[in-house]
Amino acid sequence: CTQVAPRGRGSNFGGGSARQAAAMGEVERGERPDLRCRVACWVAAVRTHYLVLLVFTVVVYFPRLCLSYFVFFLAQVLRLIARISGVQTARPVANRRILVITDYLPPQTHGIAIRCHAYVKHLRAQGHEVVVFCTAYEPSKETSFDHPNIPCVVNPFNLKNRIGYNPGVKLAWYLGAHTWDVVHVFYPSLIGGFVLSTCAWRQIPVYCSHHVEMKMFASEHVPFAPVVNFGMFMYNLIGKWPAAAWGTLNAAPTLCFARDHIGKQYEERLRRVPSGTHEVFKPEPDSPDERREVRLKRFGIDDDKTKVILIVQRLSPEKGTDRLYPALKSKDGSSGGMVDAVLVVAGDGPAKASLEAEAKRLKLRAVFLGNVPHHDLPSLYRAADCWVTMSLSETFGLTTLEALMCGCPAVIPYCDVFNEIWDERVPKSWRYHVGNNEELASAIAAAQDGGREWLAKQPVRMTWKGAAEELLEHYEECIRMKAKDRQTLKAWVQLADHSIRAAICSAIATWALLRYYYRPLKGFL
Repeated sequence: CTQVAPRGRGSNFGGGSARQAAAMGEVERGERPDLRCRVACWVAAVRTHYLVLLVFTVVVYFPRLCLSYFVFFLAQVLRLIARISGVQTARPVANRRILVITDYLPPQTHGIAIRCHAYVKHLRAQGHEVVVFCTAYEPSKETSFDHPNIPCVVNPFNLKNRIGYNPGVKLAWYLGAHTWDVVHVFYPSLIGGFVLSTCAWRQIPVYCSHHVEMKMFASEHVPFAPVVNFGMFMYNLIGKWPAAAWGTLNAAPTLCFARDHIGKQYEERLRRVPSGTHEVFKPEPDSPDERREVRLKRFGIDDDKTKVILIVQRLSPEKGTDRLYPALKSKDGSSGGMVDAVLVVAGDGPAKASLEAEAKRLKLRAVFLGNVPHHDLPSLYRAADCWVTMSLSETFGLTTLEALMCGCPAVIPYCDVFNEIWDERVPKSWRYHVGNNEELASAIAAAQDGGREWLAKQPVRMTWKGAAEELLEHYEECIRMKAKDRQTLKAWVQLADHSIRAAICSAIATWALLRYYYRPLKGFL
C-alpha cells in the first residue's frame, strides 16, 4: 500500500478517505487489515498512479477549461456593463494589487512552498493587497485573501502535494472581474496558459517564476519514454511556452537555469528571482546547552569530538544522497571510506527505506530523523560540524543557505547552479566534483576544520524580508514594461465606452421620437 494524500477542499481527484487512512494505520502497526480496508487501499493506489491521473486530467481538462473561459468573458461583459453604468472599475490606490497563483504552500514542506509563503507574508506586511489562489493551505494560516480552490489531483510522485490541473470557475472570475497591478504565477503549473492568455487580453503584467527542471524529474520518475514525451509536450504547450511568449518577465532562482529552461533568446526578459530564508536561521544558539542537548537527544552522541555530517533534503533518487556513502567509514572499519563521522539525515521521501537499508548493509553510523519541522532545523544546523549536499537537481537549494546562515559550513558540489550562487561566497576548499570521493573527503575535512570560524568572520545573511522587497522591484519593472500597452488598451476601452453610451442614448432618443412625436408631427405637416 502506498501513502494516501489527504483530500483538499477544492474539486479534487485522488484523495484518500478515512477508511483508507485506517488501512494505512493497520499496515504500519503490522496488523492484517480486513478485506474492505485492503480494497480501499488498492483503490487509493490505483487512483494516485500517474497513468490514471494523466488520463483523468486529459479527459477533464478541456471541458473545464472551456467553462473557465466562459466565466472569464462573462465577468468581462459584466465589467463593461458596470463601466457603461458609471461604476468606477479601476480605482487607483496607493498599494499594489497582486494576484499569486501557485500549487505550493504549507502544509507542503519543500522549498517552493516555503518561498511562496514567505513572499506573501512579507508583501502583505508592507501593506500590499496579495490575493492567493492555491491547491491547499493550512487552515491556521488562511485569511480571507487566500483561496485554496484550484481544482487539483494528487501528485503521483509526492503524495503529500497536489497539482492544479485547471484554473476553476473562481479564479476565472477573479481574473475577469477584478483589477490587478501584477499577477505572479509559480511554475511548474498546468494552468499557466489560461492565466497568461487572459492576462494578455487585459494587458495585465505577469511575472512567471520557474523552480523545477521538469524534464529531468519526468525522466527520473517515469520509466516509459512515450509517456514522458507526451507529458512534456503537454506541459510545454499549456505551461512553459505560453510563459516564454506572454510572460512580462520570466525568473528563476539562478540565471543559468532560467536560460536553460526558457531559452537564451529571451535573455532580456529573464531575471533571478530573489531568495532568502527566515530570521530564525542564525548562528546564535537558543540556550547555552543547545548543542550538547541536540547532539545527545537527536544524534545519539554524548561527546563533542565525534564529527557529525548533516543532510537536510527530500529523500528521492534525483537528490543522490547515496553518493555520499562510499566516502564514509563503516563502524567496523571494513569499508574503504575516508571520512570518520556520523551521518544525520533529516527528511523523508520515496528513497528513505532504501537509503536506510543500504546504510545498514554498509554498517555506517547513520541516523535518519524523518521529517523535521522547519522551526526545529536551526538547532540541527548549529549542532552539526558540517552540512553536505550531493544533489545536482537544485534550482537554488534553500537548505544550503539555511546551513550557512546558522554558521554551519556547507560542502557543495560543482554545478552551474551552485557555481552561480556560491562561487564567490564560500571557500573553494569546501567544493567538490560529484563522483570524486577524495575531493569530497577533502572538502568535508576543510569545512570541519575552521569552517565555523570562517563564517563568523564572513557571515551569510539573506532573509525573506529583503527578498520580498527585491521581488516588489521586479513587479514594478513588470508594471513599467506594460504601462504603454495598458494605456493603449485604456484608450480603446474608453472609446468603446463612449461609443456604446452614445449608441444607447441615440437609440433611446430615436425610440422616444418615433413613439411620442412622429405621428403628431406627420399630421401637422
